[in-house]
Amino acid sequence: MKPLQCPRCTSNDITKGGYNILASGQKVKRYHCQSCKRSFQLKSYARVAQPADTNCIYCGSSWTVKGGKPRSCLQGQTQPCLCKKCGKHFTKNSLRKAAPPADARCSHCGSNHTVKWGQPRPRQYGEAQTCFCRDCGRQFTKDRKKPLRLYFNGQLIYSFTQPPGFKYLQGWPCPNCGQEKVLQGRQYYNKLKQKNITEKVCLGCGQKSTIDKKSWDANTKRLLGKEIPIRSWNFEDDKWDLRELYPNFDIDKTDQIFIYFRSCGDDWFKNLLKHYALDFIKQGASSRTLKTIFSHLCMFGRFLQKIKASQMSDVTREVMNIYWGKERSHLSTLTLTTNQTTLRLFLEWGNSEHYFSTCSNLISALFDSPKVFHNEPDPLEDSVLQAIRDNIHYLPEPLQLQFMLGAWLGARPGELCRLKKNCIVQEPDSWWLEFERDKTNDEHKLPLPQDLIRIIVRQQQYIVELFGDDYPYLFCHYQNIGPTGFPHYPKLKPIKRPPMTAARINPMVKAVRHLIEHYDIRDSNDNLAHFTGAILRPTRASELIANDYSLEFVRIWLKHRHQTTTRRSYTRYPPGEMLDVATVMANIDAKLYPYDTNPEALRRNLEDLRQYPDMHELDGLVMTNGEPLYGYCLYREFCPRFGYCYTCPSHVASADKLPAYKAQLARIKANEALAFKYWSGELLESYQKTASALEGIVSTLESGSESYETQG
Repeated sequence: MKPLQCPRCTSNDITKGGYNILASGQKVKRYHCQSCKRSFQLKSYARVAQPADTNCIYCGSSWTVKGGKPRSCLQGQTQPCLCKKCGKHFTKNSLRKAAPPADARCSHCGSNHTVKWGQPRPRQYGEAQTCFCRDCGRQFTKDRKKPLRLYFNGQLIYSFTQPPGFKYLQGWPCPNCGQEKVLQGRQYYNKLKQKNITEKVCLGCGQKSTIDKKSWDANTKRLLGKEIPIRSWNFEDDKWDLRELYPNFDIDKTDQIFIYFRSCGDDWFKNLLKHYALDFIKQGASSRTLKTIFSHLCMFGRFLQKIKASQMSDVTREVMNIYWGKERSHLSTLTLTTNQTTLRLFLEWGNSEHYFSTCSNLISALFDSPKVFHNEPDPLEDSVLQAIRDNIHYLPEPLQLQFMLGAWLGARPGELCRLKKNCIVQEPDSWWLEFERDKTNDEHKLPLPQDLIRIIVRQQQYIVELFGDDYPYLFCHYQNIGPTGFPHYPKLKPIKRPPMTAARINPMVKAVRHLIEHYDIRDSNDNLAHFTGAILRPTRASELIANDYSLEFVRIWLKHRHQTTTRRSYTRYPPGEMLDVATVMANIDAKLYPYDTNPEALRRNLEDLRQYPDMHELDGLVMTNGEPLYGYCLYREFCPRFGYCYTCPSHVASADKLPAYKAQLARIKANEALAFKYWSGELLESYQKTASALEGIVSTLESGSESYETQG
């Protein structure tokens, strides 16, 4: 027998070791070489694998062997086995059953030799069964639904599954185009509305909607800018068209053009409410006020139906206590007061017109009405407003302009949405914007900076290209403004109607909210900033007050009837903190500047202005660019050019302030050079006008001229 040699150094100095058992079950002997000090193995004999005497649970083959020693488990002794055909391990005598046939063709190789793999799993369209192919050894899903994608004008608008695939809805006209090519989309349950929702897609125009069939006529058509046929008025009908009741009804100024009496209680109260609505309209009340009182009285009518009252004489003081204490206890103080006032006026009308007779103390204005506290406004903080302005350029330009105009004008959301296309007016030395106010239906005019003028002109051209010259508004409504499309909104769809006023669907508000979330703009409390269209009005007022404009200036800018409204609603300062500025600008204390105190060089010029013996002193105030003001002002009313006083014909210079004028002229010329270097158009124009006017003032005072004219 040939002596054993080391396979590395061919040495015969070999010593024996133990045995190693391979994973396949073979047994090998281990040796050690004394010369090279290394170990090696030699196969001694192969342990023959014992038959498992069972079929493979995967492929069903009988070519199986034992894969190791028996193991103990909770079910008893189990034997690991190996299938020589598919190469998979399994356990003999376990509780696992053999896989049942799947009765499905493999999606990879097309074989019918398949079995089920695991339990079915729930999906939106049913149960999904995972299967295993015994031929190719790959998994697949039985009856898997294939996606069917729907395109319109080259863009994906919806994705279906097969089955059920495309399913037409018979008798469902599209609210956008009127064609009966509506497909049924996915169905789901809305927890908020507590009902099943069905998505619908129109093949004619690509419009998607979740509106039920009964609501497709009015609200959806208005949202899409479609005209709604006028419904003839009949007193007995439970649906009244306000356009029939109001001759000059503006459909774009209200969210509701129909009032419905079907949910206002029993027929006797419904009849009273109809008579009251007609008398209310005859008195000249607006449609918005009618909508408010109608909603309050409908709630009261449903309450009377609930307690089974058959006439107004059944309403007692105890009934009213139940109504205020239980039914309306969730209302805020201000809403509850409005509700009580509405009901009190309704009772007074019914008793005076002899429609019914009730007790005189049902509602006591002295004891029942809660105390109303007017909360201070909560404008945007300076840091939040600045952060929005720094990133607003990422949004589409029409939405940028709408935000910038709202922040500059301080207009209400409805006034901003319904700006006319020809709203700007040019005067010899300034630009103005005219718009119609919501509350008093009158025109309001405010000055505009040059930068906004250029953007407004581009917006006018954009609107004409979209809808032609017949469309009267500066802005339009948009659809498909979702968070996933920020900031460019590739599926943005313009609608031929002014933007919706409500914050939840207003395009500008939605886009700014996406901007706040995307750039994580937070307030001083580290909360995500909250933005609405209405918040721009108090923000603008607070901004003007913080820049030392008087309360009278802010009152006329916002067009309040009384300065008390401005002070109560838009100031956060103690009563005496702004006294100096308000006194100088609004002349609250009637402070007079006698004629003989005017500079000697200007007295002859003032001979023609004796009708203005009292003047405002400008010392202590600052211009919009931060420079101090010197001199006097002859203007007695609202001044839209405050901050540019040197360019105004009503400005009167002070001769003793000549050194201050010179120093100021040097600073402004330096700032003018910086503005030219960095090309800030509006700022450069402002510095140029102010510097030109100051040069005239300095020249006149130095030469001792008896009069001068300020350059505007």
